[in-house]
Amino acid sequence: MTNREIGQRLYLSHRTVSTHLHRIFPKLGVSSRADLARVLKTLGEGSFSR
Repeated sequence: MTNREIGQRLYLSHRTVSTHLHRIFPKLGVSSRADLARVLKTLGEGSFSR
C-alpha cells in the first residue's frame, strides 16, 4: 500500500505514515517495504529473536 492509502485507512496524513516508516526502518534493520514485510511475517510466525 502507498503512504496515502495507509493514511486513509488509519485516518492519518500520508506524511505522518512516511515519518513513522522512516523512524521504524532503522530500528528493525530494514531499508524497504519488502524487508519490512519479511520482518513482520517472521514476527507473526513467532520466530523473531531480539
